[in-house]
Order: sequence, then C-alpha cells, then structure tokens
Amino acid sequence: MKGPHEVISYPKVTEKAVRLIEEENKLVFVASIDSNKKEIKRSVEILFDVEVEKVNTQITSEGEKRAYVKLTPEYNADEIAARLGVF
Repeated sequence: MKGPHEVISYPKVTEKAVRLIEEENKLVFVASIDSNKKEIKRSVEILFDVEVEKVNTQITSEGEKRAYVKLTPEYNADEIAARLGVF
C-alpha cells in the first residue's frame, strides 16, 4: 500500500489547470505512473480532507501521469488551490 505522498507528486499549474479550478471545480496533479484512480482518489481525500467525486487520468507524451480530480460540490477547488499556493 503506497502512502498519499508517494501517489501524488505535485499540483500541475497551467492555464488549463487554472481554468479547470475556476470553472469545473477540478484540481490537476502529477501522480506516480503506476498509481490507479482509486489510489489517487484516496490520497487526495487524505491529504486535503475533501471528498472526491471523480478522477480522470492522462499519460502525456513525456511519460507523466496527470490526474484530473473533480471535487464534490461541498468543497471548493479554489480554496485547496490557495492552500497549495497556486493562486
């Protein structure tokens, strides 16, 4: 069983990521390449004390796994992003 810090590497901050935070209540993280959606969901819920509605993943051409994490409506991605120093 991997720990949350082994699954989630760091938040991805791009123009698209900021738009997703503001418009769709989603956060974007770089995750370990061998992690699955359940591990990513559990790790985000533990690290940030939120409830995750859905996780989508993408492996880039550089071999980086991005996790698009949609939070439930009770939680605000803006607040989590501010705690992370994105804004």
